[in-house]
Amino acid sequence: MRRRCYLFKTIQLLLMGFLFYSYAMFQGGVVSYTLFYAVCGLLGYLFVMMLYPIHQIKATLTVDDTEIEAGEGTVVTVKLKRPLPMPFMFVTVGLSLPDTMRSTFTNINAFLDPVWPSRTLNTARTVLVSFKRETVLTYTLNHLPRGKHVLEGVDVTIEDIFLFTKKATQIKVNQAIYSYPILIPTDKKNLTWTFQAVTKKLHPYHKLREDMAGVREYVSGDKMSQIDWKKSSKQATLFTKQFDPKPEEKMMFFLDTHNVTHENEWAVTVLYSLMRLFDTHKRAYYVNLSPFHEQSLDPSLSHKQKQQKLARLDVSHYDLTAVMFNKGITPIVISSRKADALPEAFMYQLKKQNGLLILTSTTDRPKVSVTTTHLTPSMVLGGELHES
Repeated sequence: MRRRCYLFKTIQLLLMGFLFYSYAMFQGGVVSYTLFYAVCGLLGYLFVMMLYPIHQIKATLTVDDTEIEAGEGTVVTVKLKRPLPMPFMFVTVGLSLPDTMRSTFTNINAFLDPVWPSRTLNTARTVLVSFKRETVLTYTLNHLPRGKHVLEGVDVTIEDIFLFTKKATQIKVNQAIYSYPILIPTDKKNLTWTFQAVTKKLHPYHKLREDMAGVREYVSGDKMSQIDWKKSSKQATLFTKQFDPKPEEKMMFFLDTHNVTHENEWAVTVLYSLMRLFDTHKRAYYVNLSPFHEQSLDPSLSHKQKQQKLARLDVSHYDLTAVMFNKGITPIVISSRKADALPEAFMYQLKKQNGLLILTSTTDRPKVSVTTTHLTPSMVLGGELHES
């Protein structure tokens, strides 16, 4: 199809040239030949534009800040280098924006709005280039939502000034922009109150739990409460109980999502804010991401690694059947579901593990009696406390 188009345009150019040549031959005179030679120059220009090697155009893409917080923006610079410095050429350059940028996120107050504005994915800009081989264009991407946004292509279109020829190509690039979850301000009472509720839930497991492993003879300085009076009464000396410490109970976050985007994003924000509080207070925790087919987060990961994991987490791909509450852990479930939409089997399992449920989209109570706190956007930003 493309060859046929080039053949048709070549025939057009030759026909136009032949017509002006015939006019000059039969009309004669300086004016006629001047017009013919001028048209020959224009026809030569159009023919070169038709054969211009657009696929040899090179593009480099740079981003001012590749790591930002959700709601912030960044500047993308595209530098084009043309193989031939052809003048009087319209060059249209656009970024191939990924689907992760379809919505806009302004700031934390956006969670109060159930509908987020859509972004126009058309970023094309047209410039008229001269003899310079390099062309630099800048684009500002504002209000980016949470996610790993990968710019994979630069769309380039060239046209002559008569719009006779139009050629387009896409130059492959690979540039990632990490938009980390936004943090809930630490002065919000609800967040601090929830952190205290979680630590209170874990309080019994932060004590040293011991089991008796045996007895030994009493040594000066042993506590009276540790003396084995039963065995000592049968012997002529005192005996002291020996204990082996048990490992502490592990605290593990679980994220439970459904099909409403802005509610899921708020749940991720709550999770990230609690993680930062635990990091600040140097408390160990785990985050189970297996329902999203992602590797779980553990205390050995750096802060940046945790941020990148949460940035590229796709909360729409959630498999509830992959949630497993193993023994020896205290589950903290952060759910964006409504109270009546929580599966009963899931809730009974959480209750059996003596876990904590944090509801982020409703203030209703679940059907199964489980220790529950609520952190909806209106409550957090308004400062109202709620517990059931």
